[in-house]
Amino acid sequence: MANNYVETAFYLPVTPEEASLLEECFLVAERLSGDFEGTPSGEMQVLEPHYAACSDAFRKTFPKQDQEEDPFASFLELWPDPDIPSFDADISIDDKRDDTGLVAFIRGYEADVQALASLIQKVCMSALPFGFEWASTCDKFRPGQHGGGYFVITGTQILGASTREMMDETLRSLRPGVRT
Repeated sequence: MANNYVETAFYLPVTPEEASLLEECFLVAERLSGDFEGTPSGEMQVLEPHYAACSDAFRKTFPKQDQEEDPFASFLELWPDPDIPSFDADISIDDKRDDTGLVAFIRGYEADVQALASLIQKVCMSALPFGFEWASTCDKFRPGQHGGGYFVITGTQILGASTREMMDETLRSLRPGVRT
């Protein structure tokens, strides 16, 4: 058996308002993935007071959806699997890194990089366009289990690829018909 990890670490320039909202998003995700994970449909009213306690900025960025029972439904859209709302990463805000202002330092060993990219697109407009890299690692030496990739985030798109996808594309362009 082998353990696979998706790792990332990057600095993200943010405004004070964005920094506050980012930290709140990490806390809300932690709360939802812990205290309320698996809340059955029909019992979503228990989430209402928690949504109401969120900041105005959070509720504006992630408004309730009329057709959804879960008040956090628009927030949960950040994840490829909304049943597991965890960034699996840590965040800290630093104003002393350099003279450029506030930066969020985001890092994780099992990070949900797709969810992080979606969060940045929704919350950190001042940083866009923005990009970060990620690494796919394995604690065993197994072919195809080590690589990485990137995301480039704009206000309208999240672009990205893995090193495997980039390598396959390059090989196909050099040797048409090659099977990778």
